Amino acid sequence: MNCEFKLPDEILFGCGERHKLVSKLPAGNVLVVAGRHSKERVESELLPELKGREVRIVADVRPEPPLEDVERVLAAGREIHAANVIGWGGGSAIDTAKSAAALLPLDGSVADYFYGRGKIPGKGCFFAALPTTSGTGAEITPNAVLLDPETGIKQSLRHDTMFADTAIVDPELTYDCPPGVTAASGFDALTQAIESFLSKKATPSSEALALKAALSIHPALLPAVRSSSIPERIAMAEGSMLAAMAFTQSSLGAVHGIGHPLGSLLHVPHGVCCAVLLPELLRWNLPACREKMAFLARMLIRDTPEALIAALEELRRAAGLPADFRGYGLREEHFDFIVKNCRSGSMRSNPRDFSDPEVAAILRGVAG
Repeated sequence: MNCEFKLPDEILFGCGERHKLVSKLPAGNVLVVAGRHSKERVESELLPELKGREVRIVADVRPEPPLEDVERVLAAGREIHAANVIGWGGGSAIDTAKSAAALLPLDGSVADYFYGRGKIPGKGCFFAALPTTSGTGAEITPNAVLLDPETGIKQSLRHDTMFADTAIVDPELTYDCPPGVTAASGFDALTQAIESFLSKKATPSSEALALKAALSIHPALLPAVRSSSIPERIAMAEGSMLAAMAFTQSSLGAVHGIGHPLGSLLHVPHGVCCAVLLPELLRWNLPACREKMAFLARMLIRDTPEALIAALEELRRAAGLPADFRGYGLREEHFDFIVKNCRSGSMRSNPRDFSDPEVAAILRGVAG
């Protein structure tokens, strides 16, 4: 089987690895996109090491980053002629920073590249990524998930040169992640591992990474939510990183294909979308990949695929995540938009194909 394996130029994993960041940066001014809860740490730990450089910190990027937030960050970077961009935070901060690093040298608006009117020709600024949640895998991937609020379209800005020059996964940065965020981002990471393992585009290398990721995340997720236990936090950080390494090669599946337009339309956090949709879509996929699901179930819980799906539903309940989208107001009138906008690469990688009416049937099952 032929396969192509692309990852960031350098990946550092381990407690305290963030302290190597400044030694990795080339000369020049620095733009930092930080999560709201990360700004204080960035100011106390990073700024003293950047004396002699002009630094701009943007720490008010919204979840599911809208195009206008990326435009603001670009303006801040151009104002100081930034040569380096650092994303330090959750997936939104990292995806915004990743977009800015790619677009800083270019003309045109973010929307031009988001909608394909402009093409990213090659490498932008030096880009470093430091995640503070264990879930999105944004530090590993060559794409940034952005939202155009005017159209409701949520999709990726993507180019092979958008990989981080340095990705630093330091579990210590996740220790103070709140329980709700830990639960939702954890389900995102677990979904990425499972969907990568089952993907039509899976390869032996991506399957090995995805399986190890699932084995790390599944038993650690609930203890991390309930007690912030350090060994479980480390396992979650490692599992999230490995899941991203896997799905960067294999793509994902229908949970992400359906979850993106649903989340953008109803403002559902992405990890919550994953938690609601994963069991439902595993039931749908089972006839098309029973052998692989049986193997996964044996490895994770030593039981059947049906028992694994039930166990994931119980994990979702215990983590305090919803079982449907009732609280977000999902209704039949929303289905056309979701069906129209779900036909991404993730859907094409799903083990079982969907007709439009079958996607609508899935949505009825999770509407609540």
